[in-house]
Amino acid sequence: MEILLSAKNISKTFQGKKVLDNININIRKAEIVAISGVSGAGKTTLLNILSTLDKPDNNHDSSLSIDNQEVFNLKKNDLANLRNQKIGFVFQFHELIPELNVIENVCLPGWIKKDVNVKKKAKKLLRYFGLQDFANKKPLTLSGGEKQRVAIARSLINNPKIIFADEPTGNLDSKNSKILFDLFFKLRDDYNCSVVIVTHDENSANKCDRKLLIVDGKIKN
Repeated sequence: MEILLSAKNISKTFQGKKVLDNININIRKAEIVAISGVSGAGKTTLLNILSTLDKPDNNHDSSLSIDNQEVFNLKKNDLANLRNQKIGFVFQFHELIPELNVIENVCLPGWIKKDVNVKKKAKKLLRYFGLQDFANKKPLTLSGGEKQRVAIARSLINNPKIIFADEPTGNLDSKNSKILFDLFFKLRDDYNCSVVIVTHDENSANKCDRKLLIVDGKIKN
């Protein structure tokens, strides 16, 4: 299967401690990959680098390619465009804007992209997630599971090639965690996008197409 993301020789050091040590990863198109490991293993650090939110140590041998585009050489504006057009983000605390209603939160990345059809797309996504009745409600009125579904809908508004999810079930009970993970598989099939998930939930991680276990800064095979 075709490679969507390729990362080579990725290292990261914090306060003299090497958190990531020369990591190499390929993510295929329409693949769901879990990144797991104990607390402090570097899972979120790796996710932030793969998703372009952070950079590795200054190493001329390191590289990151997303959809055949080399990332580390991009200028700031070009990197922002890549993020907005090809990457979706889902965070543990959903990061919805409380002043905006549900449909406005979903529309936000499309507004940044100046997509004139964004509201039509947002309505379609809300129907897809069974959230159409919440369109005009504020995030504070929603349950944890509903907020995460809104966050996932928002991540899809620009038809990304890949979604990065950092502990998306961290604040959910086991029932809603299962619903959310099942949803990622449905998204993979319906939207043909890759999903990279940081999780401490081993049961969920084992359901993914692949699980990458980080131990002492390296991926353990």
